[in-house]
Amino acid sequence: MIDHLIHLILLLLLARFLGEVAVRLGQPALVGEILAGLLLALAALYGNVSFILELADSTFLDLASEFGIFFLLLIAGLEIAPGELLRHSARSVGVALGGVVVPLTLGFALAWLTIPENPLLFVQALLVGVSLAISAVPVAVGVFMDLGMLHTSTGRTVVAAAILDDVAGLVLLALLVGAIAAGNVPGVEAMLWVVGKVALFFLIAGTTGYFAASRIADFVARLRVPASEFSALLLLALAFSGLAEILGLDFILGPFVAGLFFTAKNLGTARFARLKATTSDLTLGLFAPLFFVSIGIRVDFAALTVMPGFVISLIVIALLGKIFGSGVPAWLSGLTRKEALGVGIGMSGRGAVELVIVSIALEAGLFDHPDPVIANLFSALVLMALVTTILTPIGLRLLFRSEKSSAL
Repeated sequence: MIDHLIHLILLLLLARFLGEVAVRLGQPALVGEILAGLLLALAALYGNVSFILELADSTFLDLASEFGIFFLLLIAGLEIAPGELLRHSARSVGVALGGVVVPLTLGFALAWLTIPENPLLFVQALLVGVSLAISAVPVAVGVFMDLGMLHTSTGRTVVAAAILDDVAGLVLLALLVGAIAAGNVPGVEAMLWVVGKVALFFLIAGTTGYFAASRIADFVARLRVPASEFSALLLLALAFSGLAEILGLDFILGPFVAGLFFTAKNLGTARFARLKATTSDLTLGLFAPLFFVSIGIRVDFAALTVMPGFVISLIVIALLGKIFGSGVPAWLSGLTRKEALGVGIGMSGRGAVELVIVSIALEAGLFDHPDPVIANLFSALVLMALVTTILTPIGLRLLFRSEKSSAL
């Protein structure tokens, strides 16, 4: 027990410290938290410190990471109002669609041509494509807020499209999990079966949430026990997670969908603010840092020496796929070239959802293969996420450094 406590103190201290440094340098906290894990990985590699070597294989860290995944998707659901997803303009839908299809196709093609032939090649290529299709909503929101451009046409388009990309990513994740479970290239019938289960999950969860959300809110309002809203949210999230598992999908769909139905309209502004604050504090103060630092610890820097061309190509495709996939539809919808380029750059950052998807693939054994390219695929995807997340705010600040806030 004492070893776990020392591990927790070390991980939290280093993750929080470097997260603070990252924020002060204009980067998301998750960049610093992943870097904390990378530093520990380097210390284990070159320092040969047994105490640090134990961290990567710690069951305690695995458990903390699972909670991190659960709560990251829970807070993501709370951040998004269902009505917000339905009120997006045609511009945002087009930008989101292009921002998913183009990187997904390019990433799949790159992986298909690069990864050696093996029974899981289709699934591994699909994973690369899905990882490139995701956009980081918090990164986009934070940068446009800093620039005073959140309420400009560029800012609103990026945030709306990034939200849709994350939702699409969760649906693609369900398809990916089904493909991983199949263990090989799924046939048309198998893929249609997975799509059917995804549709069934959202139908059951959506119907339940739609009709039960207001009743749950009324019931919670009559309770006098502390943090009753938080307990209700957890219970619904666990129930939806169980439903997802029963259908053979991944549990993370549960907390995300549950969070969608807890809104300020249902709970009231004060209760919702308290619920969001409680969930955010627990997530961002404990579980998220542990999750991100665990990602960094598991990175093998051999990816940069074993397949540097693949890593560089992956980063370039990740950036260009979003710039063209999202930027061109934005330009065609009426934005200026500069605004459209800002949309493409703003969509380029990856974040928690992409790392969650890669982490799930790691746990499923998708990279357990003697071939060095496959064995280092996880590290390549994490490095891609880290680089694109760092470059996104830098690129936006350079592009709009002279812009003034111009709310619509």
